[in-house]
Amino acid sequence: MKAMNVLENLSEILSVKGPKDINIASITYDSRKVEKGSLFVAIRGFKLDGHDFIEDAIKNGAVGVIGEKEMNLPDGVLYVRVKNSRKALSQASSIFFGKPAEKLKIVGVTGTNGKTTTTYLIKAILDEAGLPSGVIGTVGLCIKDKVLPSERTTPESLDLNRIFVEMLDEGVEYVSMEVSSHSLKLHRVDDIRFEVGVFTNLTQDHLDFHESFDDYYSSKKKLFYLSKRAAINIDDPNGRRMCGELDIPTLTYAIEGKADLKAEDVRIDSNGVTFKLNFYGKQKNIVYKVPGKFSVYNSLAAISACLFLGIDLDTMAKALEKVRGVPGRFEPVDEGQDFTVIVDYAHTPDGLENVLMTIKSFVKGKIITVFGAGGDRDRSKRPLMGRVVSEYSDYFIITSDNPRSEDPEAIINDIEKGLDKNSKYEKIVDRRAAIKRAIEMASRGDVVLIAGKGHENYQIIKDEVIPFDDREVAREFLKEKGRMR
Repeated sequence: MKAMNVLENLSEILSVKGPKDINIASITYDSRKVEKGSLFVAIRGFKLDGHDFIEDAIKNGAVGVIGEKEMNLPDGVLYVRVKNSRKALSQASSIFFGKPAEKLKIVGVTGTNGKTTTTYLIKAILDEAGLPSGVIGTVGLCIKDKVLPSERTTPESLDLNRIFVEMLDEGVEYVSMEVSSHSLKLHRVDDIRFEVGVFTNLTQDHLDFHESFDDYYSSKKKLFYLSKRAAINIDDPNGRRMCGELDIPTLTYAIEGKADLKAEDVRIDSNGVTFKLNFYGKQKNIVYKVPGKFSVYNSLAAISACLFLGIDLDTMAKALEKVRGVPGRFEPVDEGQDFTVIVDYAHTPDGLENVLMTIKSFVKGKIITVFGAGGDRDRSKRPLMGRVVSEYSDYFIITSDNPRSEDPEAIINDIEKGLDKNSKYEKIVDRRAAIKRAIEMASRGDVVLIAGKGHENYQIIKDEVIPFDDREVAREFLKEKGRMR
């Protein structure tokens, strides 16, 4: 593609130096991935600045560069100075790949909790309706039945466009994707026009990245400037606020409040949830075999989005009844033991409370919780997480999550600040040893909750990424305990 074709569609260009008639063979924002004919986009990161790697990019074969700083590059190399490199990357990659998002029907799901499950429920409904679909999110990428790993909840704009092209090549027509507040604030999804934007809820998280809760809310709200229609949880106060600020067609859903889609006669037990869906007088019994009030909300979110896609309620009910859960979301680990082990991704105060309240509703014995908090992330939520776990657990073990560059013991000390004075707990820094301890002490009727990492198959300690899967570690110790009986 000619560079001039890219430039014609870039907004906020400040200046252009060098030849515009060069051919662009690829685009990258990583100087290590530059090849002959690449257009390198220099992005100011949180740790590194891409502008410092422009010389390396040119040595590796870059024929053009987009950046924000005043630069003098060698003769024959195109330099485009823009106001915002991240915006430019989104626009350039969309143009370079032929605007693939415009050829797909994309549902974006945002919120603090419930994003992953909702996207998978939407895919289950699309599959039941015979509509070829894909998922982009925390657990990974699903392209029809093919599952691929994913590095972040919402990939960078360049990677997103590449994924969209791959999906189109595989015959995908619909995509349900998680849209994180980071991706919205950092312009990763600027050039996507979502068929439906879904808002699940908003509670404290990511205040290490967002300067305030209001900034967090405002970032989430950006999804709906990019969406044709909206599905909003109005039991959440921020959802009600959002509804009052949008001017696009909206379906509201709720359990408690008055909404377009209302869950009535809700019943929750250890086998899952059942409820009667009331949609403008139309009623449908819904069964979803994952317990918890959050399961009702996730079902309502998926149904609301799929109504906008023209799918009938009968198809949706059939699809939801077939779903057996999502990896790492209230996922049981069963090796024939006489107590329950559940692995869940809950890593916020609200997420932990939702999961623990659900367990409380059916547990026959004790609740034993293993949890920690991520390093280099929002420190203010740590004591709040501790308070919730101490309130709902009979016994708990505070351990490492992904400590990253922080001292694991310092993170544990932050969590301890929120504990009830009568809490029964211990601290075991080694996560493997903590899981072993919880399983060893569990007896008939107890529930062991291993929270925080869910589907993740790694642990980040300092600069190392170590293989670690809560489910596999729990399975190992359950088998060991079974042999010792």
